[in-house]
Amino acid sequence: MKILPLSTEAFFKKAVNVAECYGFSNVDDLRKKATAKGTTLLGLQKHKSEHEEFAHHVLADVFKHYSSSCDLKQKKPLMFYTPSTVSPASTPSVRINALTLNTVGTNDPLAEIVLLKSATSILRELGIKKFSLRINSIGDNDSSVRFLREAALRIRSRMHELPTELSNNMRANPGAVFAQLYNEKHPLAEELPSPIEYLTTPSRKYFKEVLELLGNADIPFELSDKLYANPNIYSHTIFEIVETSENENTSPIVLARGGRYDELTRPYVRGTLPSTGIVIAMRTNDKNSKFGRPRRRKANACLVHIGKEARIRSINIIETFRARKIPIEQCLYFERFSEQMAYAEAQHTKYILIIGQQEARENVVLMRNTDDHSQQTVPIDMLPELLDR
Repeated sequence: MKILPLSTEAFFKKAVNVAECYGFSNVDDLRKKATAKGTTLLGLQKHKSEHEEFAHHVLADVFKHYSSSCDLKQKKPLMFYTPSTVSPASTPSVRINALTLNTVGTNDPLAEIVLLKSATSILRELGIKKFSLRINSIGDNDSSVRFLREAALRIRSRMHELPTELSNNMRANPGAVFAQLYNEKHPLAEELPSPIEYLTTPSRKYFKEVLELLGNADIPFELSDKLYANPNIYSHTIFEIVETSENENTSPIVLARGGRYDELTRPYVRGTLPSTGIVIAMRTNDKNSKFGRPRRRKANACLVHIGKEARIRSINIIETFRARKIPIEQCLYFERFSEQMAYAEAQHTKYILIIGQQEARENVVLMRNTDDHSQQTVPIDMLPELLDR
């Protein structure tokens, strides 16, 4: 695990600042909001990650009665982060800090893109410059059934090579067994097929869209066809971010892991609740477990988009503002222009920034003053300077 030359407080301040720039809220804020609206929150069972080095919870809190949530009624997903700090019993002086980013309530592939854009920005803010995003898909339930059937056939004659614990668990939970083989790079993993070979047509279509969006959002990635995760927890897209080194003999350090975890919500809602998450985990050596939350200025502008191309362009605009430390509201998960404008007006910002297909191609936005409704066209490169003034 990566050891940072930062205090626990500094880690969370830097990471949370980026998360909030992209629209994520503290899970405690959502809890207070839900209570005020008469909605109850369900503290879910503590699910430890299948990757022991992470010592975090895959899912902290979601709405039990999510259909009554005001945000989801407005078709705006819940975006929240959960900070946690753990000290291993063997080395109590070591702090393992984890920030979990979650998007709940949308099947839109954009959820994966916003998570990964946020995560990569957080890593850069923490001073990590060289890293690689690895991504794969295990598909829907039908895809997993096809994969597990073939994988079981391939290692049937070599079951005696499995550790006793895995061998005993093979019948009850083959997905967890194969996930452990892949993650530990067990020799038998080389005999297993790639899960991407068994994707159904809808799953291939979904994954293709995710990859296209990653390219359009300027997020470098590599397809890792041997990346796998337990299908009882994950579905469709899975990913990890590792620190890279020029030394070929150095094993890459995992900085973050996550994916779409719809299946994990099945025991708590009717059907499944579409959910995506990523966990960024690092070590610090200080004994202070204080959660540092930065103070943010109130945004004086809200960004709205018209069309898919403008929507993707908006992500890069948000990153530009974040790098300049200028707060901005955004409407990434609203598709209808009328819904976005209603949300923007409710934020009481001085300006509404409108970007459509033509504006995206010309690298400009329409800047509307909400006081006198005047409007001007402004190059995107000039926006931060104008709003900062």
